[in-house]
Amino acid sequence: MTIRQQQIESILKRTISNVISRRLADPRIRGLVSITRIVVAKNLKDAQIYVSVLPAQYEKRTIVGLNSAAGHIHRMARESVALRTMPHLEFRLDASLKKQAAVLESIGQANRGKDLNP
Repeated sequence: MTIRQQQIESILKRTISNVISRRLADPRIRGLVSITRIVVAKNLKDAQIYVSVLPAQYEKRTIVGLNSAAGHIHRMARESVALRTMPHLEFRLDASLKKQAAVLESIGQANRGKDLNP
């Protein structure tokens, strides 16, 4: 990954987070939406935005809403960021946080089991 890609990812993360939290009024986007990471293609034309949605019951509906509003989010972010070309945005659900939480819960249960059995 180039330094330029990292800079663009950082700028996009801040800008898109701001757009989603403050300037987007889509009823399909519900719950707490957090951008966990952004992956920008080497040619800087595409960006995959990984999001986490809480509570879990709103995940699918929110991802559909975000992808439907991607053009609008793209336009609003373009107004805030001075980039020659703004990448095409694609929103995806980040399942890594759930996996991480499940592993930590399993470790916690195993440790609690050790404490009970001397």
